Amino acid sequence: MRPKTQKPAFFPLVVAFTAFGIGAIAAWLIASQQLHTVLTDQKDYVVKRISLEFQHRDKLFRAFAGTASQECSETLLADFRRALFEHDGVRDIAAFDDDTGEIRCTALLGELSRPVKLSPETGMATPMVDMSVWIDPEGLDYPGVKKFILFQHGPVAVIVYPTWPGDLPPGRAWEVTATAPDGQTEVTTLGQSGVSLDYQRTRWNPFTAFLYLRSCELESGIICLYLQAGVGELIVTEWPLLVTANLFNIALAVLVFLQIRTYLMNRNSVAGRVRRAVRSGGAQFRCVYQPIIDLRSSRLSGCEVLARFEDAHGLLSPAEFIPEIERQRLTWIFTEIVLARALKDLEKILEAHPELGISVNFFPADLDDAQVDRLCTSKPLRRAALRKLRLCCEILETGILDPDRMQKVHGFLDRCGFLIAIDDFGTGYSNIAQVRNGHIDLIKIDRSFVQELDRKLPAMRGNLVAPMIEIARSINVDVVAEGIETEAQLSQIMDLKVRYGQGYFLSKPLEIDDFREFVHADLKNAPSTVVRLKKS
Repeated sequence: MRPKTQKPAFFPLVVAFTAFGIGAIAAWLIASQQLHTVLTDQKDYVVKRISLEFQHRDKLFRAFAGTASQECSETLLADFRRALFEHDGVRDIAAFDDDTGEIRCTALLGELSRPVKLSPETGMATPMVDMSVWIDPEGLDYPGVKKFILFQHGPVAVIVYPTWPGDLPPGRAWEVTATAPDGQTEVTTLGQSGVSLDYQRTRWNPFTAFLYLRSCELESGIICLYLQAGVGELIVTEWPLLVTANLFNIALAVLVFLQIRTYLMNRNSVAGRVRRAVRSGGAQFRCVYQPIIDLRSSRLSGCEVLARFEDAHGLLSPAEFIPEIERQRLTWIFTEIVLARALKDLEKILEAHPELGISVNFFPADLDDAQVDRLCTSKPLRRAALRKLRLCCEILETGILDPDRMQKVHGFLDRCGFLIAIDDFGTGYSNIAQVRNGHIDLIKIDRSFVQELDRKLPAMRGNLVAPMIEIARSINVDVVAEGIETEAQLSQIMDLKVRYGQGYFLSKPLEIDDFREFVHADLKNAPSTVVRLKKS
């Protein structure tokens, strides 16, 4: 039967790809973190270099604060030149006229024939009081120098050449920004404009966040350094990690795929569906009720409770789920589920028809004396005993136990007023002594014998029905003929004086609502109602 609903066949594949994707992302992030560590080391080096230059700059400011305001004498210029050799990173020192904003002389250029005027509008303020900075100011010409920075504090100006980025690896994108006088806008002072903007755009992206680094450790946060690594660099430098991790991810994805596919196959197999149903309370099981007819009066005598199974994947026949219940040793839980469901379904019917017999199939292993304590504490059995129901426990003949192993069980069932029946009688190997010593109350002749009664050709099983009935009478045991499917079979069974009959000719197994109507019709109508209902 085609399932009603089914897990998509690609579900394990989707989960496997998801597992691979998560692993690949993790590998990428780990590799990015490794590269980020490299960027951090490079940042520390660059910041250290810049900080050292700023320390030298500030020392020169202090050293020449009192003398740089004097005339540009040879003595002052000699002091400037001497200081250049003592302070690495400083390229020139100049005397600055704070009143006119002019540079009068420098250590390298000497006294300027024409002072260089620095416009305050082109400079930027710094955290240090009275200090300004200019990037490539016009008027100063240093041969071979494309980029320089001038710091001015009072009468002293210090010029530096930013040579430290040359120590970064080729291809490293970098940018140094400074906060503009408005305190909000960052402007590019050195490097590649746009690195800081890329950082701002990608800082929340986990796939690229580690490829950028920002450090604002200089000048109390006014100056920031940005470093950027490319995806190509990540792949080139971290390929061993990426390859190893993704090979592992592929193996993991395959393992996940196989495990989930196996799990789903087991979950959706008969074994998985049955196990899940029993252990979750048995909602997937329902009961149907096949009438058992008293053939002498053609009136309803009782019913056999039969279990049916249906879940989201469709129906399972008893031939499919019963063997699984036995194999998984879930027999007693299953029996209690069926018995409890039947008692609930039949509650109103039993109030109107208290003599109705209820036959329920029991697994032989559950009627062993070793399990008697479990029987005695069973809530459904105790409820049936308190209500004095006519409960008949049916056991397959092929599984009937030695009477010595059922003495305590028989005692318990007798005290409860319950009966024991051998189901499918004739298919096993029990003899008259076993039936007598087993305290059997009822035998149910297997349908394979009954269905051969109306055949015209000689049928060995059909010829055995009469002897089986005689054996039962000799030990005072009632008989139920199962599997009556034709009028001829019913006629022969009645000729053999069989007390009870059961089969599709009398009635098929009924859902509880249909069985309720069947019982109602039997109570209201003539004795032949049951058989006539089937024939109409």
